[in-house]
Amino acid sequence: MPTVTTDDGIDISYRGFGTGPSTLLFLHGWAGSGAYFDETLSYLDLTGLRAVTFDLRGHGDSDKPDTGYTDERFARDALAIADAIGADQVVVIGFSMSGRFAQYLSVLAPDRVRGQMLVTGCPASPIPFPEGLRRDWVARAGNAELLRQVTEKYTTKPVAAEVLRRIGEEAAKADKIALDETLRICMYESFVKRLVVSDLPTLIVGGIHDSIFSPDVLRSVVAAPFKKARIALLDSNHEVPIEQPREFAALIEAFVAGLQ
Repeated sequence: MPTVTTDDGIDISYRGFGTGPSTLLFLHGWAGSGAYFDETLSYLDLTGLRAVTFDLRGHGDSDKPDTGYTDERFARDALAIADAIGADQVVVIGFSMSGRFAQYLSVLAPDRVRGQMLVTGCPASPIPFPEGLRRDWVARAGNAELLRQVTEKYTTKPVAAEVLRRIGEEAAKADKIALDETLRICMYESFVKRLVVSDLPTLIVGGIHDSIFSPDVLRSVVAAPFKKARIALLDSNHEVPIEQPREFAALIEAFVAGLQ
């Protein structure tokens, strides 16, 4: 896969699908990779669209440094991808923990974000994630089967065994430092006061059975900073892009069409 070298010397692996002119930039969740969105992409109508996925630093086929795991750094990495593919503006789609990283793009470069989709996503404020669960998850680093179990735990709809196996194998590529640091960010750091683009077109996608971010949390916390935020709930748990990829793809298409 092609790579982009960031301004701090880290190679970020990415993939592109379609030819534009509208660019969708996908950010994966904890212990994921860009390949997490493959099921969704198989249903997405790419007419007039360019979809780009990438592996966050410390994940997948990207470099795995010991440092650089911050909201700002992840957002800068995403903008480096946009620069490399010549995308002046993007629709950013952040899943789970990357819901917060996606929001940081409009903090750094508000003129480059046409809209954002936050999919069962973390808010810009800290979340009450238990320290014991953090230690348990991080201890699974490098073990595809144990990491697969984390994903499967947060599904309600059936997901093919082959899909879960592949996701586990991709998750096993993630560096232990990256897994620990990204959870720490979500648990203890906030940039709510820096969210200045309150009228940014925003679609928040949730699962009615989500045991991490319930619909009530999405409404009261994640949507709160954005006065134009709309919420779409699907009949799934946390793993919307693999539980209901067809329905999720349809939401993406409708959201982008509404930005025209």
